Amino acid sequence: MSYHVVMSIKVIIQAPGLNLQAVVTDNALTELITITQKFRDPDTVATAAGFTAPPAANASVTNGSSTATGNEEILKGRLTSLGAAELLNQLRWDTYPEKILLLGAWNEARGGSTPWKSSDMDSVFRQAKEGAPSNFPRDIKVAIKSGWIQTHTPRTYSVTRTGWNRLAEALSKLN
Repeated sequence: MSYHVVMSIKVIIQAPGLNLQAVVTDNALTELITITQKFRDPDTVATAAGFTAPPAANASVTNGSSTATGNEEILKGRLTSLGAAELLNQLRWDTYPEKILLLGAWNEARGGSTPWKSSDMDSVFRQAKEGAPSNFPRDIKVAIKSGWIQTHTPRTYSVTRTGWNRLAEALSKLN
């Protein structure tokens, strides 16, 4: 008797301004390994949290006319290590646009769907034992105007580089 086992592989590609997730068949495994070996960055160090970060955590990255400081992956690692309620308690942000930024980033860092929907945020707010915004469209609009959140489709969103920088700045003040 023989069994045919099919596995699916979750691929996550993260770079400044890019979060891509896909589930591929096991047929892609050989090519994924080849690509990984061929384009491996020898200056990158793997950490115990399962993500990679350059050795200089505070290195500046120039993107056109703006300069982004810090490292998104280190920030995501910190967000992943804390609970949603714990983050809200530490930062003590009072406005819903700020809470949407924080919990949206927390959701993305923990591998939640990217882009995410308002219903995803309802679930994340429940996990944080926090009341969800009563007027999500208004609050997400404020977060978008602030440059923290971007739209992908009329009802899906993700955190922007500006949003990640805002979080990094706020979390660095806690240390």
